[in-house]
Amino acid sequence: ISSASVFLSPGTDVRPIVPALESIWQDARTASLSSFNFRTVTAAFNELVYQYPIRIPERFSLVIRSLLTQEGICMTLKPEFRFLEVAYPYVAKRLLTDRDARLRERLIQVLFKQGKFQWTRLENLVELAQEGAGELDLTDTVSDGAQLLITDETLRTQLILALTEDDRLHVDEVARLLRVLQGGVKVDRLAQTATTDGPAFLRKMALSWSESVLRP
Repeated sequence: ISSASVFLSPGTDVRPIVPALESIWQDARTASLSSFNFRTVTAAFNELVYQYPIRIPERFSLVIRSLLTQEGICMTLKPEFRFLEVAYPYVAKRLLTDRDARLRERLIQVLFKQGKFQWTRLENLVELAQEGAGELDLTDTVSDGAQLLITDETLRTQLILALTEDDRLHVDEVARLLRVLQGGVKVDRLAQTATTDGPAFLRKMALSWSESVLRP
């Protein structure tokens, strides 16, 4: 079942609805941290509910109410409270540490913009994640990244280009990144992972390289 069929009755003409939704999301995306809040977005969406045959499933309605209630309580106790400022560290940590394939793919999309590696974006992500609760352990992330770089030719090429962009070696960017990562990578566990997963990884690497060599 598609997400559209959950919110719209079968046969609904979506042509007038799409521009209206795009306008809401565009306003939300361009809003600054200091001005964004869920109440504003929800109010704008509610107007569409009355204008078009949009139905909100109960489970989504409960999530929206929960967010609005939490935001309202927090803003009552602390008027300068901003939901996104609190959520960003959690989102950054989840994006960096969760080994789910979809989140790993999303992380790559975040770090590469138009084929270019975003050094500052990675630094900001790590710094945001460090602000969150609990220890930030990036050992698995570094391990997965190293394996991906060796087996993914496209990604490897993009990173090499990032390191040599503008006809210079980006040593300063690498040094800053290493400083930010300091303490977040457990070298002993990284070595243990390499020893344990080494044989399987070498087979995968050999297959990847052989495919690139044999590719017509």
